[in-house]
Amino acid sequence: MYKHIITIFLVSLLTIQAFIPINNAAAVDGLSINATVKGEHTLEIEDNGSVTSDVIFNLFPEGEATSNERKPMDVVIVFDKSGSMKDVVRGGSSKLELAQEAVDQAVNIFFENSKKGFDDRFGLVTFDSVVQYTINNLHSNPNIVYNRVKNESAEGGTNYSDPLKEAKDLLLNAKDNGKYSGPRDQYIIFMTDGKPTNSTSQQNISGNYKELIKYQDYQKQYSYNSYRDKVLAGQFAFFENELYIVSDNQKDISGNYTLHFDSNSDGNNIAFTHDRKVYLYSKSNPTVPQKIVEHTREQALEIAKNNITLLSIGFGEEHQLDMNLLAELSSLSNGKAERASGENIVDVFKDISDSISAEYPSLSNGFIRFVLPSGVTVQQNDKVRIIKEEVDGKNEDVVYMNLSDIKFNPTPPQAGDQSLQYNLPLIFTSPGDYSFSFDVLYNSGKNAKRGLKYDVNVVIPLKKIEFRQKTKTIKIGERIKVEDYLSFTPLNATNKTIKEVLNIGDTSPISIEKIGNEWYVKGETIGFTEIKAVADYKYPTISDEMTIVIKKEDGTTGGTNPEGGTESGEDSDSYGKW
Repeated sequence: MYKHIITIFLVSLLTIQAFIPINNAAAVDGLSINATVKGEHTLEIEDNGSVTSDVIFNLFPEGEATSNERKPMDVVIVFDKSGSMKDVVRGGSSKLELAQEAVDQAVNIFFENSKKGFDDRFGLVTFDSVVQYTINNLHSNPNIVYNRVKNESAEGGTNYSDPLKEAKDLLLNAKDNGKYSGPRDQYIIFMTDGKPTNSTSQQNISGNYKELIKYQDYQKQYSYNSYRDKVLAGQFAFFENELYIVSDNQKDISGNYTLHFDSNSDGNNIAFTHDRKVYLYSKSNPTVPQKIVEHTREQALEIAKNNITLLSIGFGEEHQLDMNLLAELSSLSNGKAERASGENIVDVFKDISDSISAEYPSLSNGFIRFVLPSGVTVQQNDKVRIIKEEVDGKNEDVVYMNLSDIKFNPTPPQAGDQSLQYNLPLIFTSPGDYSFSFDVLYNSGKNAKRGLKYDVNVVIPLKKIEFRQKTKTIKIGERIKVEDYLSFTPLNATNKTIKEVLNIGDTSPISIEKIGNEWYVKGETIGFTEIKAVADYKYPTISDEMTIVIKKEDGTTGGTNPEGGTESGEDSDSYGKW
């Protein structure tokens, strides 16, 4: 949106100018999950440098659900109303209109399920570049959420961290205020259609800072020409959805302030307010995008520490979103992230709402998680994501594969049901021994089967061995190492061991000896014979042969060859076969 605004400004000017932690909770009563994993245990890397093999997971839900068994819950919907929500995506409907419909359907589900005496409560936070609205308190009637959402309009950038903090605080402040005195499940349903472009952070600052003035006010104070020159020189910044001009007014300021980070249109600016004026802390700062992500991670960690589950919905095309970031944020609290399109945003909202509020408990919010070893990758898609995560003090690639909900009504699908089987293609690019440990988690990790083991040996297969010369002449008493005369295809084959060397000629003028893992041939008497080297890999299918000629110390064989004639006595390795 901001790029569009800037373009309008510049075109107008030119025209005028003639141009972490994991929730440790008990299992949901009566429900459990078991699982098995299977796959090939030996794989060969193919000519393209990789090999793909499916790992197959079979799930076994167990137990029986009882009506009205679940805990009461608190749900806060965090709703993106940024400018890009105006985009039309399906049948003439904008993202905003479809998201409003999705919330309406979710609210209907919440409303029906809340009639069954659960004391569920609901809240709302809306945001763009900043938090625009936060409901005062959680309400037992979910319709209050939709009544606000249906009147929202789209504008501004996208701020993840501040609305997540608002939602977390809203849940924590309400935690002990329900009619139900026992524990409550708490959820944040976070819906966004873009990557984060804004955040805030409290910091101590000290320095001389330039004042930012709203562009309309700047024109009035300093003339249109001055305003035009500032814009053309790039001396502008956005602050809370407004365009400001960087003035020449400066002031020494120190203290603790809320810094506003803004990466819209690649501006990468940081600003703050002081005495009801806005000042520029830093302009075109390349660290701004990363700082915005860091601020968001901090809030997701706080959400996880307080046993709140974050469920994220990325609404839009893959390139418009950072689904890996959304998956990472949700994973910290054992929640999951899903991408929705204009075709299914309503269904995604309905599924999430139903799974967490249904009368009968279910296995929901499920995924498979495992550390991805170096030399292995997976194809990322709407169901599978790779995120960076600290595991045992190391920064690892961790795979999250989303699983469908398993409904209990009151019993689950039976073993062997196709809905309980998942295939995950693993792509191996390096040889080695790989050990995987898979965790299957549902219900924010409360129902889990952890530590499913799978081992596989991956090799670069040996395809051929070949003697580089077909005849080798040696003297009596001389010893040669067979491997020195062999070539291996491919050169980087995993197993280039020779399992055996055989004398396959009619005579035995040589001796063959294995020392360690190496093979040696020694000339014993005058004559000739053939040897055969056989590779260990896929024994005995890969082999080759070479003729060995044994001469006297003076270089003669002392005899005639089988074709007739007298031996010349020349010291040559190119006799060929006699």
